Amino acid sequence: MQKISTSDNSADEVSPGQQKKTKEMCPQKKTIEKILRFAAAYRAEKINENQYAELLLN
Repeated sequence: MQKISTSDNSADEVSPGQQKKTKEMCPQKKTIEKILRFAAAYRAEKINENQYAELLLN
């Protein structure tokens, strides 16, 4: 299986004179722990120019 992603960020474009409004994020400690646990167990290895193998190490 191969993932395909694009770099099209047209939704992020802001016209001149406008500022992009952002919200401050305040995740719960439980959510942060889940993210860190996943990040510690996830690896992606490059196979070819456009192919990666994803591994979960748990």
